[in-house]
Amino acid sequence: MSFFDFWSRTKERGALLRRANQLRLNPSQLNLLLGNSEVRPLLQDERMVSLLPPVGMEVFRCFTAVSKEVVQQRHEAEVKERKAWKHQKASEKNLPKPAAHLETGKSLPFIYGVPPPQLLNTPLEDLDPFYQSQKTFVVLSKGNIINRFSADSSCYLLSPFNPLRTLAIKTLLHPFFSTFILLAILSFGVLRFNFPVVKYVYMALFMFEALVKVVARGFCVGRFTFLRDPWNWLDIIIISTLLVSQFIDLGKFAVLMTISLLLKIFTCSQGLKKTVEALVQSVKRLDCVIILTVFCLSILAIIGLQFFMGILKNKCVIWSMNTNTTEFDFHNHTTSPENYYYIPGHPDPLVCGNQSDTERCPDGFNCVKAGSNPNFGYTSYDSFFWSLMSLFRLMMHDFWEGLMQLTLRAAGKSYLIVFLLVFFPGCFFLLSLILAVVVMTRAEQEEAQGAEAIQREEEFGRIVEVLKRREEEQASSRAETPEQQDSLQKKKSAAGIRATKQEHVKEAEEHHRPLCCTCTDAFLKGDCCGCWRWLKQQSHTFIMNPFFDLVIIICIIVSTIFTAMEHYPMMEEFSETLVIAHLVFHGIFAAEMIIKLVAMGLHGYFQVRWHIFDFILVIISLVQLGLADVEGLSLLHIFLPFRVFRLARWWPMLHMFLKIVWASVGNLTLVLFITVFMFSVAGMQLFQSDYKANVCRPSYDCQLPRWHMEDFFHSFILVFRVFCGQCLESLWDCMKVSNDGVCVTFFMIVLIVGKLLILHLFLNLLFINDQLVDSEDKTTNTLQSTMKQTRTWIPKSIWTLWGKNYADQDHKGDTKKDNKEEYLALSSVSSDQLTLDDNHTNMATWEAPVAMAEIEFRTPENAQEKETEHCDVIQKLKDETHLEPEDCCCNRCYICCPFLEIDTSQGTGRVWSNFRRACLCIVQHKFFEGFIVFIILLSCAALVFEDIYLEHRPVLQRVLKMADLVFTFVFLVEMLLKWVAFGFKKYFTSFWCWLDFLILNVTLFSLMGNMLGYTSRSLRALRTLRVPSRFKGMRVVLKVLAVMLPSMFSVLLVILVIWLFFSMIGVNLFAGKFSYCYNDTSEELFSFYVVKNKSECFSLMDLNFSEVNWKTWTFNFDNVGMSFLSLLIMGTSSGWMDIMYAAVDSRQVEDQPRYEINMYMYLYFICFIIIGCFFTLNLFIRVIIDTIHQQRHKIGKHVFLTDQQQKYLRTIKKRFSEKLNNTVPRPQNCCLAWLFHLVTGLYFEIFMVVVIFFNMVVLMVETDDQSVEKSHVLYWIYLILVAIFLVEFILKIIALRQHYFRNGLHIVDFVVLILSIIGLFLADILEKYFCSPSLFSVMRLGRLFALCGAFHHIRFARRIWMLIMGFVMSLPALFNIGLLFFLIVYTFSIIGMFNFAYVKNEMMIDDMFNFKTFGNSIISMTMITTSSGWAGLLSPIMSISPDCDLRLPDPGNCANPTVGIVFFSSYILLFCLLVIQLFIVVILELFNTASPEDTEMLSDDHLQMFYETWRKFVPSGSQVILYSELADFCDGLQDPLRIPKPNTIKLTHLNLPLFPGDQISCLDVLRTITTQVFGESGGVDKAKLDEIFRINSQVPCEQVSFISSTQCAADLIQEHVRDGDTEGTLVQVVGGASQ
Repeated sequence: MSFFDFWSRTKERGALLRRANQLRLNPSQLNLLLGNSEVRPLLQDERMVSLLPPVGMEVFRCFTAVSKEVVQQRHEAEVKERKAWKHQKASEKNLPKPAAHLETGKSLPFIYGVPPPQLLNTPLEDLDPFYQSQKTFVVLSKGNIINRFSADSSCYLLSPFNPLRTLAIKTLLHPFFSTFILLAILSFGVLRFNFPVVKYVYMALFMFEALVKVVARGFCVGRFTFLRDPWNWLDIIIISTLLVSQFIDLGKFAVLMTISLLLKIFTCSQGLKKTVEALVQSVKRLDCVIILTVFCLSILAIIGLQFFMGILKNKCVIWSMNTNTTEFDFHNHTTSPENYYYIPGHPDPLVCGNQSDTERCPDGFNCVKAGSNPNFGYTSYDSFFWSLMSLFRLMMHDFWEGLMQLTLRAAGKSYLIVFLLVFFPGCFFLLSLILAVVVMTRAEQEEAQGAEAIQREEEFGRIVEVLKRREEEQASSRAETPEQQDSLQKKKSAAGIRATKQEHVKEAEEHHRPLCCTCTDAFLKGDCCGCWRWLKQQSHTFIMNPFFDLVIIICIIVSTIFTAMEHYPMMEEFSETLVIAHLVFHGIFAAEMIIKLVAMGLHGYFQVRWHIFDFILVIISLVQLGLADVEGLSLLHIFLPFRVFRLARWWPMLHMFLKIVWASVGNLTLVLFITVFMFSVAGMQLFQSDYKANVCRPSYDCQLPRWHMEDFFHSFILVFRVFCGQCLESLWDCMKVSNDGVCVTFFMIVLIVGKLLILHLFLNLLFINDQLVDSEDKTTNTLQSTMKQTRTWIPKSIWTLWGKNYADQDHKGDTKKDNKEEYLALSSVSSDQLTLDDNHTNMATWEAPVAMAEIEFRTPENAQEKETEHCDVIQKLKDETHLEPEDCCCNRCYICCPFLEIDTSQGTGRVWSNFRRACLCIVQHKFFEGFIVFIILLSCAALVFEDIYLEHRPVLQRVLKMADLVFTFVFLVEMLLKWVAFGFKKYFTSFWCWLDFLILNVTLFSLMGNMLGYTSRSLRALRTLRVPSRFKGMRVVLKVLAVMLPSMFSVLLVILVIWLFFSMIGVNLFAGKFSYCYNDTSEELFSFYVVKNKSECFSLMDLNFSEVNWKTWTFNFDNVGMSFLSLLIMGTSSGWMDIMYAAVDSRQVEDQPRYEINMYMYLYFICFIIIGCFFTLNLFIRVIIDTIHQQRHKIGKHVFLTDQQQKYLRTIKKRFSEKLNNTVPRPQNCCLAWLFHLVTGLYFEIFMVVVIFFNMVVLMVETDDQSVEKSHVLYWIYLILVAIFLVEFILKIIALRQHYFRNGLHIVDFVVLILSIIGLFLADILEKYFCSPSLFSVMRLGRLFALCGAFHHIRFARRIWMLIMGFVMSLPALFNIGLLFFLIVYTFSIIGMFNFAYVKNEMMIDDMFNFKTFGNSIISMTMITTSSGWAGLLSPIMSISPDCDLRLPDPGNCANPTVGIVFFSSYILLFCLLVIQLFIVVILELFNTASPEDTEMLSDDHLQMFYETWRKFVPSGSQVILYSELADFCDGLQDPLRIPKPNTIKLTHLNLPLFPGDQISCLDVLRTITTQVFGESGGVDKAKLDEIFRINSQVPCEQVSFISSTQCAADLIQEHVRDGDTEGTLVQVVGGASQ
């Protein structure tokens, strides 16, 4: 099953589940099913009979003492039967199993009817036939939920009929009992044993609950007892911890009780319980990917350990003048923090390096390895654990840009290659596999639910069909005689009379109802009097007019625009205008509500949910107008933006978004919320005391950090932040105040559990297409008709004013439209003739090389006809000897300008024709295209040198100017040649030709501007846009992006509306509150107690305090535009913390901020992250998948691959399906053959893998501060391992000979071995300039994956192999997307270098990370590839005077803020699109790889080996062989076709056809052996084998016999009987023949 097959069935599967849940039988059918025993023989299927209730009216029978005796007898009989089955070794599949529809916790199936109320909470006989012999009984609780109990005596004392046990069962199943327990658990989060008596109350409560469960169910003996349910283990943990805590202080272990207590919340609801159990089952399916993730992450940690161990301790230490004295203590000097160099505003000293491309120390400082690591010592690669933590941080994208900055400062910019080629791909590999496996697991659960629903629907259909047939038979049997027919007619007439009487009775009741009820009903429906009904009719006609909805939509849009125009500071006149506008719109919407109330009445108005929403908004707006001057109620103004959601009534995409939000309210969301609550309470219990006692450790001013767990609200916010994936800074603070191990364990559990829950919720919302298809309702169709009428009415009115008839104009317009459609149809046909397939190079010669890729996918309706057409064209092109250019211009040009049409057979026309042929030959030559590609790449590479230092390099500047002229001239000549060769008509039909033409024009205008003194460096970056036209992989990805544009535009419009809503609320909440009084000297904010508002700050400035300045945060909510930018940073960057901090500290407009004075503003940002980011991303990905699905269905192939890549993938899949040793022949020499079997054996490979693992362990134990003795021990171990690998190489090169180098893994082993031996002699040089030579041994771990392929019959190894193969199959598509991504990074790096090179150093822009050079620019763009930290780069660009200086030499250090916003926003959007496509590609390939078709296949090497062995036994080349030689021939084959001796019995089992003379055909032998080895799917069909081996046999068919195992067994039996063999030997022979 492919992913798109699953995706396309989502709607059908959802509808099927709804139908299955609504299946019901009518009362007559249910009575017939339960009471008629003749129905059962009609349902002969055993499974169907087990689903049905017992025959008779007493379906529910009370459990009595007699019932218990019957159950006991059945149990004893079943025990005897099971012993018999066990003695007979019966398979488990044949054993009886419980009925799935009668499991504990499920609702009673509808076919059992409705049980009487008096039987609820009463012991009943078990309904499941399986449990009727298992000593159990059932109890139906509220909602007909099945609860199963053991029929044995509880604790050997209380029988099922004991009143105490009966009371315990009723108490346990009563809904008030579970509600009381739930309230007690929830109150624990508030009370938390703050009072001593509370602890004893909880202890008594939970002991009472456990006692009730034990009394009701029994303790542990028997089924369904207390300890048999894992959920009850929580009670044991709670009670035991409470009891132990009375005598021993458990410390942090007491959190186990808290977690167990909060987990009991899930047991209070069957829905939550089932959801958690499903989540646990899905996590079990992640075992393989979890092990693979830990393994690969360990490998990356080893690489990081070997590359960067100890380098983050490098610091700039001040140079002392007393270093030569004997009293100087170098160690104390280098470890004293006051001797380090600190960057202002940074708590850690500057990390430096001693290489040319590392961070340099300022004058007077030297770079020395001393002190501790950055970030409190928690960021390093000094040991395997810390390296693993750093790589986990990199994989989770948690402040990873800081890690890369520190690493590049200490190691050098060149080590960016390690991140780009090792760390980033490795982390993406792990994340994509985890995501893909979770998606596959979710898909399997969805398919299982769909299959169960299909089965239930089929079973229901069969039951209904049988019941209907039985009812028809009964009806026909009753109507056999005339008397019975008369009686039936009388019954029908009597029933009709009774129905008429009932109608008259109802009318009389309505007539005689009380007057108050009649008036109330008339008032609600609006039927008071005649004039009111007339007004109601007129109002209804008015609101039903489509133009009424159109006017309301326009009013909503204009009202939203006016609301969005609010800003700070705002002029008084403008403010008054907005107030008047709001009053007008309040009146309009109030009038709309009143008109609809009159037209529909109160009853009809409130039947529509949208009307209720409108009513609430109108009431709030009226209340806000009436209480506008009341302090504290001004916040009602923030409800005005809610009007924008009224557009969802007419906007399908917005309506879909709201339905996604509403669909999220379910069990899974509740589980997520409870989990957040649980971790919040647990974290507060673990670390509350530590934060209070050790508050001075993480902070110098002894103030709690913003993210702590001292109270519940901060703990809740912190857990939410960890769920969002940002836990690093909070983890550091926790490790400073508490135990490191406890903090790491807690935060890792919270992070992993949170990510899995959020991912499951995301997928749950993604797979609910069935609930979103009805978004386009009647109002949408009404709006569309209104728009059509409007488009018709407006021009009609205009033509009427002009005195002309609109109908004639309409007819002319239709004629033109028809002509245009006909013209477009013809042009598309000609375009198909010109647009040729990329695979056929001969066809491509007839068109411009860049014109092969169009923006749209063009797919023929009949692929076979299209392929035939291509073949005909190819053959036609091969037959032609002369190339004839096409017409230069279109037909219309020749009609308008007849002089353009010349005779090419003579004179000047002939010369022109020959010249065009020559140009055509030139542009079609492959060297010409290669030269143009080289010039394009060279022109792009030349942009790298145009940095800020170019002005100081006059020679390079002159070279670049000349190169620019040369490039322009070459591209101009190329365009002219293509114009001449292909003509204007063909040249300008290609998008890529148009792009080249525009880029060349821009370049020419740029050169002219430079001559006139106008600089336009940024336009040179457009050169890179020529690259995609020459690379097919990029063109394929760009095609997909182009196809996505329409649907993506509609989604982006919805996202903009949602973000506009939050932007307007942000403006209402925070406009003018993000300002502060700042001390430029100390670089700190003034305290609230010193400066309280703007006026006091300006008073200090008036007193000539030059260091005082009133500033505003760069990213604020002063207007909708800045609010949009702030929200974009909130949703995509790690810089959202500063925005949140400013909001939480804000007070009033123009007031000085105060620390966390407005703490509950956290909720605004939480709502935005959930609604504005999570749900919008879900909608965005949904539309992307839909678009890719449509294109995949349209073109019928992979949308991200070229045809050559698809052929390559098929070849790779074929090669991977073969065993590694298949093509290596076994030596004939006995010693070499023994050695061959040794080195190719499985045990030898396992031994070498164990040695490789031991080598990895040796690398893991290395640390930065290890002792000399430990270093010597590791060195000698390394020598021994190298010797073992050398011995392995010698053995394999002897056994495999030249075939050793045919295996890629052997080549890797050989290279690693050579490097290891060289490293023994040059270890110091390699460690100084690169890394430890022992690191290369990591490459040997590839043999582990090959070993998984060898163990493909093991489920675990097969799943690991499937994951790896799926990712390998996605590599070509990932390469295409990666090429485009690199081009985007390259282009944006050039643009950033041209526009932001002179921006001053601030925030994240410093001496190393900036846009001054191309290297620094591409490092900066790489740093924000995951949209992390780009706010720190944008903030200095947003600076304006006086924050930046325009008086510096041209161009100053100020940039254009608008350019910066567009630059980073477009980059982030493109990045998100490409990253989503990367993950989608891996998911698609993993779905395809998981199919069972990926089995080992018969290859051409196998056929060649078989034929060569056949020639050895049959030198004459005959196609038959004697049967006596078959055993030697099969033993002489190579693996996997080899059947080693003794093989007589195995050959007889093949049932080979035997020709006269005891001869066997070569084709039959090959086909039979391949079917046995590879299976039916892995072998080759008979047609292919017939084509390879032509059989010229003249033997008649009737003379062909078969040598079968039965005949062989008969011959053996007769032979042994004649010889007088014993009975045991005869039985052995018969048994062996029958196998």
